[in-house]
Amino acid sequence: MKLGLEDKVVLISGGSSGIGKAIASEFAAEGARVMITARRIGPLEETVTELNDIGGRASYVAADMTNEDDVKKAVAKTQEVFGSAPDVVVCNVRSLIKIGFDEASADDFRTSSEQCVLSVVHLAKAVLPTWKEKKWGRFINLGSVSTLEPHRWHHIVLGNTFRLAAVGLMRSLSNEFASFGITFNTIAIGLIDTGVSEKIVSESEEMDLQQAEPQPQISMKRPGKVEEIAAQVVFLASERASYRLTSVN
Repeated sequence: MKLGLEDKVVLISGGSSGIGKAIASEFAAEGARVMITARRIGPLEETVTELNDIGGRASYVAADMTNEDDVKKAVAKTQEVFGSAPDVVVCNVRSLIKIGFDEASADDFRTSSEQCVLSVVHLAKAVLPTWKEKKWGRFINLGSVSTLEPHRWHHIVLGNTFRLAAVGLMRSLSNEFASFGITFNTIAIGLIDTGVSEKIVSESEEMDLQQAEPQPQISMKRPGKVEEIAAQVVFLASERASYRLTSVN
């Protein structure tokens, strides 16, 4: 089903693998022009080649979304390649520090804040002037189910803290800019079959979290698929979701 995204320009952070790559593929299938970012050039090149080989229009820029200058560079590169600033931004930045509160330093808290919150700030600051002028824009942040109920796994205190802060920021942005035709939505991602959650658990040396903590109760009796997340993102970016504000899905 076409969602009216033909020729829209989409900037996707973390777009070279996993969920981000699936999102890029879904937008390309809708006829959008796709710019993906990540920190490593190799996976970016591979993903862009795959997208273009199947008829997509994709490019990449190596950038770190916690770095304001890198974010500005990514938006400028998008303008240069496609002749237009991004119409849609997908912020896909993970909190990479997996430790408990006792082990977490003040610097760890600052780093996680940069990953979960400042990445949203930098991206929003970079695109909002253009979106306000044309009175249209879509910002989708990939969050976590911890925004609905904090994970009981003790080593995810940083994600539990700052993912929720990011939701507060997204809701504030939605309230401030909804009158410009701009929407901000968060997808609360749970157990998705990318290998990431399993890796987090298996790397714990001090406890077997799979046995020590209750596992999530999944009604579907299976992990989600990256394509299912991608379909939600593309819908939220479309005109059909024009009245979908501040939701945590």
